[in-house]
Amino acid sequence: MKSAYSFLAICLLLLISCSEDIVPSPYTYTQVFTGKNSKTWAVRFLEETLNGNVVDRFTISCAADDKYIFYANTERKYEALTGTRKCNPTSEAGTIENVWSFTNSSATLTMLLPFFSATNTLPFIVREAEKKTLEIEIFLDEENTQSYRIHFESIAEE
Repeated sequence: MKSAYSFLAICLLLLISCSEDIVPSPYTYTQVFTGKNSKTWAVRFLEETLNGNVVDRFTISCAADDKYIFYANTERKYEALTGTRKCNPTSEAGTIENVWSFTNSSATLTMLLPFFSATNTLPFIVREAEKKTLEIEIFLDEENTQSYRIHFESIAEE
């Protein structure tokens, strides 16, 4: 009887050792933001909402030539390239480097948008994320009745 159990144990070990290795596939949802290496976005327009209804649609002229680059590296590098149109008269056109993060459970994309804050990252709710379009929202009050929705368009991908 012992030899039958030993034989079964050896067969079972051989079967387990011959199976394919499990290779985890990387999480690819964030590639909507980053592409394979990097992706550049531009703001097309903003919407102001009140109680979930759009009350105004507008552009921010000083941010019209800005570009936002998300990198697909482990550091999650992020660059905001401020164009020649300035939102702040004392600021120079240039590159602001920072990092981005995404929390899937709350659909929160944390990033820096210079026309909101040139030094602090802010939490935006991802409303829509497609290959060419991205819509994020930030609430302005604790009751979540007022918000801005920022609409981006992908302009380059590497």
